[in-house]
Amino acid sequence: MYSIFVFLAMDVSIVILTLNEYEGVKEILPRIQDEWANEILFVDGGSTDGTVEFARESGYQVVQQSKPGRGNAFREGLAKTSGDIIVFFSPDGNEVPEDIPKLVDRVKDGYDMAIASRFASGAETDDATPLHWFGNRLFTVTINSLFGGSLMDAVNGFRAIRRDCMESIDTDADHFDIEVQMTMRALNDGYSICEIPTHEPERIGGEPELSTFIDGMRLMRTILREYHTTKLR
Repeated sequence: MYSIFVFLAMDVSIVILTLNEYEGVKEILPRIQDEWANEILFVDGGSTDGTVEFARESGYQVVQQSKPGRGNAFREGLAKTSGDIIVFFSPDGNEVPEDIPKLVDRVKDGYDMAIASRFASGAETDDATPLHWFGNRLFTVTINSLFGGSLMDAVNGFRAIRRDCMESIDTDADHFDIEVQMTMRALNDGYSICEIPTHEPERIGGEPELSTFIDGMRLMRTILREYHTTKLR
């Protein structure tokens, strides 16, 4: 059992995930406070719009991904940081940076993972189309049913997680299925997950990287694969 002193002493790393998010970074970055974390690291997937240059000029370290894909960005962020708690954040305008300390506080309260939920009581979203809403509910309900969860948003990537939990679940998803894989493996291994209600504003500039059909199919395939390999083996 961890003491309260251990939780309070936990170092925090914020991993900012970017791919051509100059407009979002320019607007969102000034709202991220240095006192929220011991280190802040950009993991960039090959931006060509000035995102990397702006981040470096603002004094932040930027790591260029060695392999493409959101899942690989998560793992490189894990490998290149040292905090006991890691926050994954995308500065595209859809995620509210002021929720970062709230997520960290929940992990310091004793949870292994805290997810910013767009569909929990008190949450709201300005950017989810009816199709996206339906897909999120379908994936979340399926994950809850197969892995014994009670989540409202198993998909959102804006989350904080203990380093030892992230290392233990040993993800291998390469793309936008990384979030559901993290959620499923954490539930399957008995880690505790909580949610905080968040507001999802509209996206700022750039082009959405998520393809509704392709990534939707990938998410469902990952869910079924995880169930087969963890529950039916």
